[in-house]
Amino acid sequence: RTVAEKIAGKAAVLQINTQDNPALASRFGVRGIPVIMLLRNGGTVAQLAGAQTAEAVLAWFHRYR
Repeated sequence: RTVAEKIAGKAAVLQINTQDNPALASRFGVRGIPVIMLLRNGGTVAQLAGAQTAEAVLAWFHRYR
């Protein structure tokens, strides 16, 4: 199963192309890709940069949710 499937009902997983959405990337201070951000009420709770394994992403998510 994918990370999105494993956290279904707890969070939405979205993929944004920063070249197509530079204003959104700027709004959230994205300086490099890949980056994974956990947002709550429009603000950044935590972010994880660089390529990650599914297990690492899930552990990170559960730490901050």
